[in-house]
Amino acid sequence: MIEQTLNRHDSEIGYAHQSYFAFVFPDYVLQYELPRGYKIPKFSKFAGKLGESTIKLVARYQIECGDLAIDVFLTMKYFPSFFMKSVFTWFTTLPPNSIYTWAQLERVFHEHFFKGQTRVILIDLGHYEKI
Repeated sequence: MIEQTLNRHDSEIGYAHQSYFAFVFPDYVLQYELPRGYKIPKFSKFAGKLGESTIKLVARYQIECGDLAIDVFLTMKYFPSFFMKSVFTWFTTLPPNSIYTWAQLERVFHEHFFKGQTRVILIDLGHYEKI
């Protein structure tokens, strides 16, 4: 019904049963599976608040990934689970199939949200509150 309404207004969304959303990662990242016995970590969330250093946030995310941080495809795949609100909205507006590496994902994230210092030490991470 929504598709028909939008198409009446020349949007052609969902035309020919195509998906409404195209993911920013290629299929090989999305299809990558957790190793047997692993569970998706419970991530704290990044809401894009002022004063939050993206360097610290990425470091915290990788620490929360634990052993999964060793695998760049899993690190990429679950990074959006770390987002909420406007940060997730920003992520969904990235061009489809435009992010192929963790370094590229981290770079576009920092380019958009960077605030604060560029060096992180472990003591800083210990003082960070979970959201």
